[in-house]
Order: sequence, then C-alpha cells, then structure tokens
Amino acid sequence: MKKRDSKPQLKESSSISDLFGMQTEVGLLESMSKSKALTTMVIAGILIFSGFFYFLFKMAGG
Repeated sequence: MKKRDSKPQLKESSSISDLFGMQTEVGLLESMSKSKALTTMVIAGILIFSGFFYFLFKMAGG
C-alpha cells in the first residue's frame, strides 16, 4: 500500500498578488469593508486594548 499525503499540494507558480491576498490582514480588511458590525467591533477592541495598556502604564507610575 502506498502512503498518501493528507496535505493539499500547493501550486509552485503563485504570483506575488496571490501571496499578498492570502495574508490575514488583507482578509480582515476585506471583511471589514463589507461589514459595519465587524468594523465597529474591531475599532472598539483597539480602543479597549489601548485604553487598558494606558491604564497599566499610568498605574506603573509612567
């Protein structure tokens, strides 16, 4: 019996634009451009995250 690989075979001839399109950030921005709710949640998350680190910075005496 031959052992089969379960991994999908990737094409060798991937162009730069295809590789750029596979980036996580590009996918997030494309989804955010289609969804107002996602855009709102991402902006709120960034504000909460940065506010938390500002709070920690102030509590540390900075």
